[in-house]
Amino acid sequence: MKYSSVEEWKAEAKRRFGGDMLKWKFRCPMCGHIASVQDFKDVGAKSPNCAYQECLGRYTGKGSPEKGDSSGCNWAAYGLFGIPAEHDTVVVGPDDMIDIYPFADVDEGGAV
Repeated sequence: MKYSSVEEWKAEAKRRFGGDMLKWKFRCPMCGHIASVQDFKDVGAKSPNCAYQECLGRYTGKGSPEKGDSSGCNWAAYGLFGIPAEHDTVVVGPDDMIDIYPFADVDEGGAV
């Protein structure tokens, strides 16, 4: 999915999960782990922005993605290897966009 602006992306998050950003959930496109912004806060991530560009496994000691293991990995939407085909983008300025993890489905990863 390509969001034409940060505002459009935030509106979709609010539609899915409500206005409390801590409840917004994302799915790692590499391992499938579902994590909320609150999960990142709970493990000591420096910024809530980590939730849409990093797998929670980066904070819980997980390594490279393993087939069939959705408990987390060390993948990020940026860096040396980039992001896999299944990801979203947000336009953040003229001729500038960022790669992000897709939203989880509302019922994935427990109740919102």
